[in-house]
Amino acid sequence: MQKEPLVSVVIPTYNRSNTICASIASVLNQTYKNIELIVVDDCSTDDTEKIILSMDDQRIKYIKLERNSGACVARNTGIKKSSGTYIAFNDSDDEWLPEKTKKQLDFLKKKNADIVLCKMECRTPENKFIHNFPSIENDKQISYKELLKYNSASTQTIFGKAECFKDTLFDSTMPRLQDWDETLRLSKKYSVFYQNEILVHTFFQKDSISTHPEKGITAMQKLFEKHKDAILSDPDIAESFFKKKASFVCKSDKNPREEMKIILEHKPCAVNFIKYLLALTGLYKTIFNVKSCIS
Repeated sequence: MQKEPLVSVVIPTYNRSNTICASIASVLNQTYKNIELIVVDDCSTDDTEKIILSMDDQRIKYIKLERNSGACVARNTGIKKSSGTYIAFNDSDDEWLPEKTKKQLDFLKKKNADIVLCKMECRTPENKFIHNFPSIENDKQISYKELLKYNSASTQTIFGKAECFKDTLFDSTMPRLQDWDETLRLSKKYSVFYQNEILVHTFFQKDSISTHPEKGITAMQKLFEKHKDAILSDPDIAESFFKKKASFVCKSDKNPREEMKIILEHKPCAVNFIKYLLALTGLYKTIFNVKSCIS
C-alpha cells in the first residue's frame, strides 16, 4: 500500500500559553495522520515553551527563535525546516476541524491545484459566532485579479504544494494582511482554488494584530505599491481596494478623503460622488462607525 504523502503544518506562536494546546491538538487529531507539526516560538515570555515541550507526540518539532521577529519570520522558518510534500498553516489561537487536512488534500488533487483555500468560521474568544469568511458560496478557481478585488485568503485556510511556499515566502515587512499578500504573489505563478467548506474555527483575540487599524493602512499602501498597475487598470478593483483601505482609515478615527477621491476618479458615479462629499465633510467616518456598531 502506498504511503500517504507527508503534510507539514507550521504554527507560529508568541505568548499563547492559554490557546496553544487547543491549536496543536486540532492538528494532531486530524483524521489524516501523516503530519509533521512545526511550532515556531517567536521568543515567548510566558509558559508557551513549557507547554509545548510537555506534549508527548513525535510529530511535533519545536523551534524557538533567538529574537522576537514576527509571525512571518516564524512561518518562513517553519517552511524552510519542513520536510513535507505539502504545507499548511495554523495560528496558535485557532482550531482546525478534524477532516481539514484530508479534505483539502483530496480537493487539491481533484482540481489539480497548487494552492487551496477553504472557508473559516470566525468567533469571539468566548466562542460566540461572528461570521463566516470568505463569503464565496461555490468551489472555484481564483485568479490574481479576483484575489486583488476580494481578499479571500486567511493563513489558517491555506494548503498547498511545498515547493510553492519555498519559492514564495511570506513578506516579513508586511505589518498586516500577510496572507493576502502571500496568496496574491502565489496566484501569479500557481493555480489557486477555493473550497467552499468550513474547515477552520478562528478566534479574534483582543490583543490580535487585527485590532490595530494603523497597521492595516500601512499594509494597504504596501499592497498598492506592489500591485498598482493591476489595481488602477480595473475600475471595480480600484473601488474595492480603496473601499477596504477606507475602512481602516475610519477605524483609525479619520475620514478617508484621499481614498474616496481615488474611487471617484476611477469609477465616477452619483453614489461615489456622494461618498466623496461625505468624506470631505467628515460624515463618512461617522456613518461607517454607526454601521459598524449596528452590525
